[in-house]
Amino acid sequence: MKTIIYLASSANGLISNSRNVPDWLSPEYGQGFMDISQRTQAVIMGKTTYNILAPDYLPLKEGGSLVVLTHDTQTLPAQSNILFTDDSPKEIIEQLTAKGHTEAVIIGGTETISAFVKAGLVNEIIFVMEPVLFGSGLPLLKDIESEYQLSLLEVNKLNDNTVQLHYSIEYN
Repeated sequence: MKTIIYLASSANGLISNSRNVPDWLSPEYGQGFMDISQRTQAVIMGKTTYNILAPDYLPLKEGGSLVVLTHDTQTLPAQSNILFTDDSPKEIIEQLTAKGHTEAVIIGGTETISAFVKAGLVNEIIFVMEPVLFGSGLPLLKDIESEYQLSLLEVNKLNDNTVQLHYSIEYN
């Protein structure tokens, strides 16, 4: 299964501001977020990302699979296509593959992205670089000791100030 990270980043590499409020994101990021979610029909996120999006801004309203990584697996989901799980990244990919998915997109956050990268399960990363600098916020990765090489696949200018960088990731 092909697994893609899709997320916005400040110009200094943070994926969220210290307020954890996504008011800095461009409409183009939002459109890309919805497009890739609709295309893959399999969306993976952490509980903090879910809490920001649910229930009104979830990218799949009906159908598809929304997987939320959390230790609180007894939480009642906002809709029937949501799975709260504390399974490993490998188990999640196996479950999505068994459901017939051939692609999945990871939309956040730091711990979820880090777990999938550490497991060697991410094939591509799409960064939407927004024209903002944060003094503090969330990094892309946490507790990662390895180095990963990225190969640039594509660059797109989304608006006057925002660019999208599409990379493949190579594991050693």
